Amino acid sequence: MRALRYHGNQDLRLDNIPEPPLRPGWVKVKIGWAGVCGSDLHEYMVGPKNAPTKPHAVTGEQIPTIMGHEFGGRIVEIHDRVPGELGLEVGKKCAIFPVLSCRNCIWCDKQLWGCCSNWGFLGYSGYGGGFSEYICIPAQDVHVIPESMGLDIAALVEPLAVAWHAVNLGQAKPEDSALVLGAGPIGIAVILCLRAQGVKNIAVSELSELRSEQARGAGAKHVFNPKNDDVAKRAKEVSPDGWGPQVAFECAGVQPSMDAAMGSVRGQGTIVNVGIFEKDITFNPNILNRRSLKYVGSNIYSREEFQEVIDAIADGRLKEPERMITAKISLEEGVEKGFKALLHEREKHVKILIGVDDDPKP
Repeated sequence: MRALRYHGNQDLRLDNIPEPPLRPGWVKVKIGWAGVCGSDLHEYMVGPKNAPTKPHAVTGEQIPTIMGHEFGGRIVEIHDRVPGELGLEVGKKCAIFPVLSCRNCIWCDKQLWGCCSNWGFLGYSGYGGGFSEYICIPAQDVHVIPESMGLDIAALVEPLAVAWHAVNLGQAKPEDSALVLGAGPIGIAVILCLRAQGVKNIAVSELSELRSEQARGAGAKHVFNPKNDDVAKRAKEVSPDGWGPQVAFECAGVQPSMDAAMGSVRGQGTIVNVGIFEKDITFNPNILNRRSLKYVGSNIYSREEFQEVIDAIADGRLKEPERMITAKISLEEGVEKGFKALLHEREKHVKILIGVDDDPKP
């Protein structure tokens, strides 16, 4: 089968490799679409970081490994040891829960996967990934989606779950104000999830005009350009009582974004750190202390939150997630029109999907 495999720093190749074998208790999925994530770009440019250079504790694999952790497809084969109560059937569409861990430690019991010393991800750590034709995975990681849901939308469940978890941590009520700093894929996903949970007064800070338009379309009420606007001042002005938003979501991973979050949130408000910082920043905890702010790190979602996103899309609370998609390309185009396009023309894109088949049949 064809697969985009990561061989090392800036070395992503379309390889022909054998289809993965079906293991006891596992399921084989034919992949439809998979999204390129910002962490994929980071791995490509400055890795290996997440991709193991020695055998991973869970998978036993090391690079070259197949990339892609945001994906969905159709079930094509089920091992006879898969419990029937999971409701899995050949032909069913699905989204894939991609988190790997030891599943035995106190952190795994709490679903704090990032704290597990053996954590990893499909798409980095082995067992395959979304940038391929097939994958075999443990049955518990297969989440069936409605037949009416496109496989392109299935590829958005994972980034939306990242945002859903962040919004849950922010605990914004429908009458609250929220500030989203950065309208890349996760920023747009946060807006969609805020709207799905009833929050309407959403302000966004974003430099790119295309992404600003995406933010407006996703439901942002106010959009600021940090090049021209004092974001903290404007965020306070558009909150109904002038005291600023109750919660800010840092999704850009840059110093000015964190400064704006710290300067805008009202007393006893919450800053949710969703973005990944590539460079060290300065941070004054006295500000948190003096204004009784909460600063919360948001990393990986729970299994329940992953399913909640599927349910919210299915029942219409999470509206038009497809607006995140700005391009669809083939596996053969993955490096040039996927990774390199996002690196060199990032302001033109939100989410690029790499596809094998629009509707893969078993």
